[in-house]
Amino acid sequence: MQNNCCASNRARFSPFALGAILILTACSGGEAVMTGADRLISEGWEAATGLEPMAVGVVTNHTGRLSDGTHLVDALLDHEIEVVAIFSPEHGFEGAAAEGARIYSAGETYREVPIHSLYGVSTRPDETMLTGVEVLLFDIQDVGARFYTYTSTMARTMEAAAVKGIPYVVLDRPNPIGGRIIEGPVLQPEHTSFVGLFPVPIRHGFTVGEYAQWMCGEGHLPGGTDLDLRVVRMVGWERGMSFSDTGVPWVQPSPNMATPVTALVYPGICFVEGSNLSEGRGTVQPFELVGAPWADRVEISDRLNQLELPGVRFHPITFTPGLPGTSVEVKWKDDICQGVKIEITDAKAFRAVVTGVAVVSAFRRIHPDEFRWRGPHFDRLAGVSWLREGIEAGEDPRQLEARWLAGTDAWRETVAGYLLYP
Repeated sequence: MQNNCCASNRARFSPFALGAILILTACSGGEAVMTGADRLISEGWEAATGLEPMAVGVVTNHTGRLSDGTHLVDALLDHEIEVVAIFSPEHGFEGAAAEGARIYSAGETYREVPIHSLYGVSTRPDETMLTGVEVLLFDIQDVGARFYTYTSTMARTMEAAAVKGIPYVVLDRPNPIGGRIIEGPVLQPEHTSFVGLFPVPIRHGFTVGEYAQWMCGEGHLPGGTDLDLRVVRMVGWERGMSFSDTGVPWVQPSPNMATPVTALVYPGICFVEGSNLSEGRGTVQPFELVGAPWADRVEISDRLNQLELPGVRFHPITFTPGLPGTSVEVKWKDDICQGVKIEITDAKAFRAVVTGVAVVSAFRRIHPDEFRWRGPHFDRLAGVSWLREGIEAGEDPRQLEARWLAGTDAWRETVAGYLLYP
């Protein structure tokens, strides 16, 4: 549970958040996994964290829920644990804001507790926000991809806790795409950004608790600062579990992370954001659909299927992005797009990152005159420039995959000591 690193009316959630909560309840043949949040409330603050009662700042959003649907902040207050501040990540406390939308929460409260946005003016809490906070508590559902920003918010709040000299507690949750498969290039320092702060592969296999231990243990906090890091582990989670194996209710982490299937394709199909292709935002199947008005859906799906990538089939499809309120920018909004639907046929065999590389490569190769990169964003997501350069040179996606395998194999060995689950 512990790792000391480096030395009264309840507000209502938005219709989106209410609709996202428990929309997909996973089924398990055995006992459901017990999350860190459930352990904290069932065992009590002192038993679960090893800390005396303290004034708590909670880093959370709409996903910070117990297995019965109770929000963590409600559970803490109802158990007479003092909550003095709430810190919210991208998409806001209610989880309804579109990707990239800046959120300014001045004056907002939940049950009279002030909410501070960490995706507006600053991504790190300042001294004023931390006034009266004696411990920071993190409980957010991540999706297991380096460029999903919830772990960046965790990093920034860990840094703030280290500087202030207060403990940091992570309530661990399942990695919804499992913990065994590691994929993609390890980020190179020149591509560091809020969608990639540290040298990890795209699909890293960590739970948030493991990620926190790695960040702390590898010296990624500022200036060698010590941090009293404590992880309240899950009970019953294993690395090979799919999300449906866990028995944990699915709470949609963000407006376009609709289902666990979305999370599974996301580490690769998110590459499409770095091009002028639609990644399915503005539809009911974001990241499962890719296309553009000028694409040849049949030729592209045939080319992709000829690659015989593991665990996936591609189907020609026509779709029209246009659902309101799902994205800051919906590419090809209200235009009829021709493209492919991604069908996962074997989740354990499926490799999201090489699939994403293959999809981008196929569209570019078949439509070189229409395809465009969107500035440096593809490289930010990839964490390297050589992946884009390889696509431009027409390299086979499996050759590019082979190029990152040496890095992921070495990385897997270095992180073994930080893993908490079999």
